[in-house]
Amino acid sequence: MRPHPRQKRPTIRDIARMAGVSRSTVSLAINDSPRINVQTKAHVLELIEKVGYRPNQAARNLVRQHTRTIFVILPQLAHVVSDTYFSESLSGILDVTTPHGYHLMVEESTPEFKERGQALKLFRQGAMDGVLCVGGLTTDKFPVELFEAGCPVALVNSSLAGVPQVLADNNDAAFRAVKHLYDLGHRRIAHIRGSEFVTTALDRTAGYLRALKMLVLPMREEYLAQGYFDQGSGRDAMRWLLTARQRPTAVFSTNDMMAIGAMDAIREAGLRMPEDIAIFGGDDIQLARYIKPALATMRQPMDLIAQTACEMLLRQIKGGEYEKKVKIKLELVIRESCGTQALID
Repeated sequence: MRPHPRQKRPTIRDIARMAGVSRSTVSLAINDSPRINVQTKAHVLELIEKVGYRPNQAARNLVRQHTRTIFVILPQLAHVVSDTYFSESLSGILDVTTPHGYHLMVEESTPEFKERGQALKLFRQGAMDGVLCVGGLTTDKFPVELFEAGCPVALVNSSLAGVPQVLADNNDAAFRAVKHLYDLGHRRIAHIRGSEFVTTALDRTAGYLRALKMLVLPMREEYLAQGYFDQGSGRDAMRWLLTARQRPTAVFSTNDMMAIGAMDAIREAGLRMPEDIAIFGGDDIQLARYIKPALATMRQPMDLIAQTACEMLLRQIKGGEYEKKVKIKLELVIRESCGTQALID
């Protein structure tokens, strides 16, 4: 029977008393330790489920032996090696963990990894102290399961309800990017969006749509093109946008690689940038400043985002207070592709 919301929540001491065992035995059962027999473990876990006990992280830290190991979960490696987004994240994580004497275990979140529940198993076995999930999907369930099981978790630039997270304020940055194009005189502003399962893409599209509403610009379905973060999909999306009854005069792309693909399609069509079509990207990858024309974009400080998330995780591990959701502001990097001289907003 679950406790009434106003009732005092059961403690590990209560579970130990009801089960007729010590508090350390309850802790071993929660952590799926092989040091207690199967019958005792099953009895304790049955009681925990019956009364709705949720481990207190500060209390758990008293009985757990810290391994000084943090589990870092990345999207599948095909995406990692093609994007500095993840290397910058790891660099930021190392900046925090190394001085504190922590080591990293890195794993990619393949479907097999998720199905096996590997992260939860490692935590219950006491093999690591906490988990950082970098750039996860909105469909991921394992970070929620981990956090509800008492594992310290922090999301790096993604969002799941109830899970501690640090992410870029992409909605605000996208709004400001579209507003900048509007201030330059553009009224037909199209958008190349990303995957509907990635928080960054959803927030940037939301910022684009919010800007249209605030600026009293019509939302045209023919100005919303679908991309998948790579250069080829950006090229295809731009080709489709060029078939619109009224050609857009500006395009806001969810990321830089799709913006670069869009620039390829604009050149193929014999059009000029920014004279015929202005382009605005996102992330400020290294290539953005070297292409011609140099790409206007949004600078996303992945190292700072990852550092902040890592600090949040360490506070959880130590049982301290922490802010559960933190947003980091992005800079607009204005370059020639949108028709103005370089500056940073």
